[in-house]
Formats: sequence, C-alpha cells, structure tokens
Amino acid sequence: MGGARWFAPGLAAVVLTGLACGGGGAGAPPPAAVTAPAIPAVAAVPLPAAASESELLDSVFRVDVERAEVVFDIFPSERRVQAQAAITFRMRPGQTRPILHLEAAQAPRLALRLNGEELDPARAADVRLLAFAGSGEVSVELQRDLAGAVSHRLEASYPLTMADADGRFYADVNDIEGRGNETLFPALNTPHELAHHVLTYRVHAAEPYVAVGSGGLSARTAGDVQEWVLDTGRPVAAYTVMFHLAPARTHALSARRIGDVDVRVLAPSGGVTADEAFAILEPWLAELDRELGPFPMPRGLDVVLTQGGGGMEYYGATTTSLRALRHEVFHMYFACSTIARTYRDSWWDEAITMWYELSVDPAWAPIAEDYRSDIVSGRSAVAVGFDRRAYDQGARIIHALAQEAGGRARMVAFLRDLHARRQFDPMTTWDLADEFEAWSGADVRARLERWLYQPAPAGASASEPSPADWLHHVDLRLPRP
Repeated sequence: MGGARWFAPGLAAVVLTGLACGGGGAGAPPPAAVTAPAIPAVAAVPLPAAASESELLDSVFRVDVERAEVVFDIFPSERRVQAQAAITFRMRPGQTRPILHLEAAQAPRLALRLNGEELDPARAADVRLLAFAGSGEVSVELQRDLAGAVSHRLEASYPLTMADADGRFYADVNDIEGRGNETLFPALNTPHELAHHVLTYRVHAAEPYVAVGSGGLSARTAGDVQEWVLDTGRPVAAYTVMFHLAPARTHALSARRIGDVDVRVLAPSGGVTADEAFAILEPWLAELDRELGPFPMPRGLDVVLTQGGGGMEYYGATTTSLRALRHEVFHMYFACSTIARTYRDSWWDEAITMWYELSVDPAWAPIAEDYRSDIVSGRSAVAVGFDRRAYDQGARIIHALAQEAGGRARMVAFLRDLHARRQFDPMTTWDLADEFEAWSGADVRARLERWLYQPAPAGASASEPSPADWLHHVDLRLPRP
C-alpha cells in the first residue's frame, strides 16, 4: 500500500447487511471494545438543477476516482474482517465538496482521514449522509471544500462482519438492484466511473484457502498469513470487481488455457465441476473470438461456479451457474468492456447479450412497431439498477435493429466493430443509437424514442415478470451431503 499511514485496527465488528464471508480457522485476538458514536441520519435532498445529463452526473457524483487501494485482514475464526482503504480522487469540473459511497458509513465503527486530516463520521461538520431524490444510493459527503485539478486522498478504516458460515469472503454485486461493491469499500456506484483497483486479502487462518478474482489473483508469502493481491491493471467500474476466497476444504481451483485465454475455475467440492465449465467454455470462447474479437481481458477469465440459479458478470470474472455461464461470459464484451454510462443505460448490454443467443431462432420475433415503454426514461440518470424488461422486450428491440441492419450476421458485424472502437468509453442509449445509425445508415431515433422513452401502457411496467428472472439470482449455497 505504498507506505500509507493506516489507522490502528482496534475497531469492534459491526453487522452489515448484504456482506458474505466467514467461519473456521485461527485468528488474532479480538479488537478492543470502543464506545459507538451516534450514527448520522440520512438527509433526503432534491436533485441539483442541471442543464444536461453530464452536469447532473457531475453534480451528484462530484469526484473522479483515480485509484482504490484496500487491504482486507480476514479473521475467519472470529467471523470478522478489518478493512483499510486509500482512495485517490480528483474533483469533477465545477465541484468542490467530495462524495463517495460506502455502506460502512451508516455503521458506528468508521475512521476517516482526508488529505491527512482526521474526520469524525458522527460529526455533522465533518461528514453528512445524503440520499438524492431518485437515486436509491446513500452518498457520504465530506464537509470540506477541495481544489480542482489536483489529486486528493481519503483513508478509511472500518470493520465488516463475515456473514457466511462456510468461511468464504466474496464480492456479491447485483446490478439489476444496483448493489455494488460500496458494501465492501469506498467507491462510486455508477458504471461510468472507472478507477484502477488494487485489493489485498490477508487470511489469518491455519487452514489453507483458495482464491480467484478479476484479472487473476497473485499469491505472495506473508509469514503465517495467506495473502493475495488483485490488481485490475486498468481503470474499471468498482461494481465490476470480483473476488472470492474460500477454504480449500470446500472448493477446488482448476486452471486451463483455452485458445489464448487463461481460465481459472473455483468449483464447490461435491458439486458442479470445473471440467463441466471447461466443456462449455472451449467452444464458446472460440465462437466469441471469431464473432466479436479477441477476449477483452488480457489476464484471462476467473469463474466461481454455483450449484444453481443465474450469475453475475464482472471484469474478467463471473460468479455463475453452468446454465448461465455462456450468458455471463458474453458480458465480458458487452457490460464489462463496452460499457454503459449510467445504470439506466445498461439495459442495452443485457438486451444485446440476450439477443445474441435468442436470435439464432428464425421464429423469434422482433419488438412490435407500436410498442411503447419507459425502459430508459422511467429512471433517473443517477438511479441505481436497471429495468428488467431489458431481458425480453429490450432484446426484441435489438432484434428489430438487426433486421433494419440486414439480419443477424450484419448486426454481429456492427457489434464487433463497436466493441473494437468503444471499449471502456461509456455510452448512453443515444450514443448507441448514433453508432448504429452511422454504421447502418438507418434512422431509428423515432422508434427508440417510442420503444424506450414513452409512458408504458397500463399494466406494463418494470416490475412485471421476465422470462429471464432466474438469470439475476445468484445462488451461492454450497452442496450438502
């Protein structure tokens, strides 16, 4: 962590919802008990007035994160984790007061230091918790005005409770709900905010552990501590960073090179196997390379297999069932490297992914010309999560565009070209429309306005059941005898 001055551990554990890890092994003595400060209240605030979507995003998110460094000291026998984070950021144009997202800010064991100055999270003159109207996210506003055009540094120390009885510690993102890694470390939970992530995991346990993560984890000797380092190697969205640490008694780690891609699979003991995953991936990776181009993550693919349910895609990684494996790996191209600007725009990466598989059926129908919905306009540009109609109606909208372009092969050619040119260049829905029109010569704006930005007919909404609902339910339960 580059010689950073870290807060002393000495913080008691606190239960945080939505976190998963825990169980087994030997650890250090428990931290000393401390008196909990009052938890600050969350203030509901209206969205700031803005002349454009760009101005709105800058006014709400305020900072550009450059680098996120986090050390997790994991004590399985005590079912606790001590986290220490250092976030380097700059202020966005016209902004002075920084904001970040961190679930631990709503719990009573948090220490903060901004540019060397200690802040008291329970003191309104230092920290304020905000909920912007229509956002669905709690923002931590640091009560200091900062200069632009220079880097700033926030350090945070906080405990996490290991909720997993099987001794695992892992990322558990759900993009349709808009839950990202702010449950584990300071971040900005929005697709367009890209930062270089370096995460260190130190397991204080006698029993051996295995680990996978975005870009592959490198193990290193650290005395009697098992240690891994995750380095994304490039700026990526915080919610696309995946890691999964588990005892070797519950999981087996296997590796294979498939074409030009190094693949690592973490499979539960006594359940689905790495060989089953490799059998799916060998033809699938070859097809994606042929149709869309080389695999976009230079360090390969890490897979955590589950017994059932769906999956979640991350940068160079996925937590998935065998049934959802192809779907999640396709997302390496659209979602994890060709990326949306906002959560509401990410309907199109799900729609493209579904379209690619469903459109091989010649009987599968495109969206009706008179279809209307608010798939995009029904959400604020700063809201978390996206519309579940992306999986069915969204995919049929992409199918209608494909027919306009001249068929499936022509649409795949467009996607290949788009991916080659726009990797890690966040796009809105209208950016995608402009790209399609420039490539195909077709004028589709009026139809997209009707299909995505018009009030939905009575009875049609984002809450209606989707035939692909199973895809976004990750089931991390282990097989039992």
